[in-house]
Amino acid sequence: MALLKYEVVVLFDATNSQEKIDSAKKEVDSLIENFGGKVLERDDIGYLETLYKIGSSLNPYFYSILVELDGEQNKEFKRKLGIMSTVVRYKVLKMSNNQKFLKFKDLEKELWNVDFSNVSKSGIFHEIKS
Repeated sequence: MALLKYEVVVLFDATNSQEKIDSAKKEVDSLIENFGGKVLERDDIGYLETLYKIGSSLNPYFYSILVELDGEQNKEFKRKLGIMSTVVRYKVLKMSNNQKFLKFKDLEKELWNVDFSNVSKSGIFHEIKS
């Protein structure tokens, strides 16, 4: 059994009560443990506005966790996660050893300090010529 690191991002429908979302987060954590995994870190992000409806609203509840999980159990874990009634979307991302688990609030603070004034001159964006 080779444990691999994954970031699991779960979106809960905003129409759920906070009590139901808290219960669903515990259910996700238990599901990980039931598959022999271990929760290493959590980022309880909360409600974020999206560009389009996910589930029945524009502001689902985001929950992100760093886990160790047996790679062979990953497919069945995702299947079980996908049938949870409170979950409207999820993504399981395999992490390499050199990748860090970034918490949303820390990342958001860092982005406020980035100077984007020279982005168009940096070559990242190229003018499209017809």
